[in-house]
Amino acid sequence: MDNTLKDFIAYFQQLAEKHVELKSFVHGAAGRIISGSRSGLEYPLLWLETPTLGLSDKDGTSPYGQRTSAFVVLHNSDVGNYADQDAKWALTEALALDVLSYLRRDKKARTINFDLNGQLEAVATLTVDNEIGWRYEFALGDFVPLQFDVTRWK
Repeated sequence: MDNTLKDFIAYFQQLAEKHVELKSFVHGAAGRIISGSRSGLEYPLLWLETPTLGLSDKDGTSPYGQRTSAFVVLHNSDVGNYADQDAKWALTEALALDVLSYLRRDKKARTINFDLNGQLEAVATLTVDNEIGWRYEFALGDFVPLQFDVTRWK
């Protein structure tokens, strides 16, 4: 995988499509997760937050790019039905751990360089879908194909 936004999103989209229980994949800014109303999504879903990209340029070769992002596994739940909410908390935690196991597998195979030092944190949204789930921040590092292209300048 190249360290491009397009490849980054595609990696997580195919991850969600390969999982037997995840029904949807969404990506966007973190603010979209915690605000606004929505429905029509299939749950449970994997939401990928739009990453930041930090660059480290040490010796004039291709700079090292560190993408920092998070994924969120969400499920809708019945308002006031605590048994349903408890079941959805457990289900989404298991799904988040599945996603982490996939990332760890690819890290161990050295196909991708994830930094998986972090913690799962509980998420509850105030949307019409009353979503609950788990969020995990991570970083992905790799060299960035940063090349000056004279044809893109006047």
